[in-house]
Amino acid sequence: MSKKLASKGIDGLPDILPPKNDFVFKALFGDEENKEILIAFLEAVLVKSISDLYILDPINKKRSKDDKLSILDVKVKLANGEIITIEMQVRQIAQMRSRITFCSARAVADQLKSGKDYSELKPVVSIIIMGETLIHESNKCHNVFLTMERDEHFVFNDLQETHVLDLTRIKNEKSETLSDWLSFINSEKEEDFMKIAKKNPMINNAFVTLKRISSNDTQRRLYLARLIQQTDALTGENEARREGLKEMFEFLRQGHSFEDAEKRFFANRKVR
Repeated sequence: MSKKLASKGIDGLPDILPPKNDFVFKALFGDEENKEILIAFLEAVLVKSISDLYILDPINKKRSKDDKLSILDVKVKLANGEIITIEMQVRQIAQMRSRITFCSARAVADQLKSGKDYSELKPVVSIIIMGETLIHESNKCHNVFLTMERDEHFVFNDLQETHVLDLTRIKNEKSETLSDWLSFINSEKEEDFMKIAKKNPMINNAFVTLKRISSNDTQRRLYLARLIQQTDALTGENEARREGLKEMFEFLRQGHSFEDAEKRFFANRKVR
């Protein structure tokens, strides 16, 4: 039996906008009015109690005209000064792991203003929710990375911690609470949202808030604009791949090795 499709509004978009769309995710988890929902989600990920948090500007500012801009979906500071960044990535982008490290390092460095010393730096916890598998070395849904000594495995310091949550591996998650939150984020049909919401009062609050967001005309226009942008980007990537493959086969026809042709393809197109 085929799955029932999510119901559509008069604009052709889903009645309930999917939380894994980064614009919808930011509206749901990155709004000061929804702070309790964000705290409940973070407590499920980090397995610790959070008394309060402050939502920050998610844009890591450029320090010079040649500097690289980084934009996160949600950035918060806890009552103890700890910084938490959250990104929702439906699809992988090129050099995703390097990008995660760059954004984490930038969030650490941005704390050190003029006149401050290194002792004032607070830990930065990066949470990345992936719609596609990023960590192929493990089958876990929730991978946690620290900077550790290679042989004896003690932590160098606590300034950087990275959590990667894989929406394709929710069934592998041992924590029922975290599994429910990820299932909620990954849902698209109303009956699936409702099934999870019945299990957890805070997820039910998130569902009520999501329905309110989904009824907002501005949010629906933003969601549509994001869909168009993603489709255009995917079309461009596919065209680049096709052109790259044509160049690769021509390179092989000229007598070059497959290894050299492959290196040329990835270097020129910057795709994986």
